Amino acid sequence: MALTVLSVLPEAADLDVRILATDIDPNMVAQGHAGVYSEEALEPAPATLWRRYFDRADRGQWVAGAQLKRLTAFRELNLIGDWPMRGRFDVIFCRNVVIYFDDATQERVWSRFTPIMTPGATLYIGHSERVSGPAAAQLHTAGLTTYRLGGRP
Repeated sequence: MALTVLSVLPEAADLDVRILATDIDPNMVAQGHAGVYSEEALEPAPATLWRRYFDRADRGQWVAGAQLKRLTAFRELNLIGDWPMRGRFDVIFCRNVVIYFDDATQERVWSRFTPIMTPGATLYIGHSERVSGPAAAQLHTAGLTTYRLGGRP
């Protein structure tokens, strides 16, 4: 995600643009925070991008550079636990997560997103997921896996 942002807005790390990357697994959060990737893992991205924003490490490993690290924060988050976020989000990616929850829990998660989204913000979900419950009145379809908060797209 950060590479995509930097590819269209190279000065993003110096602006009010931040990516909050979360997972319930502390090991995944630690791995993301470390920012170390094999060259093989980076190959799907254009080489010009990852060679620009990653620094070469040992044995075919690359580590996220300063701009990537300033742009991205890694935190533990349990979607059905307490949420410490105070700010609002312009975009939320929650893909292929809520399919593991029962219907009532899915509706609760969707409803927790709307108060932390800015008006017109976009929510991206997985292909087999659909927003349901009270949040469906606020999150309007903008594509198969895309919802927009507020007025119809």
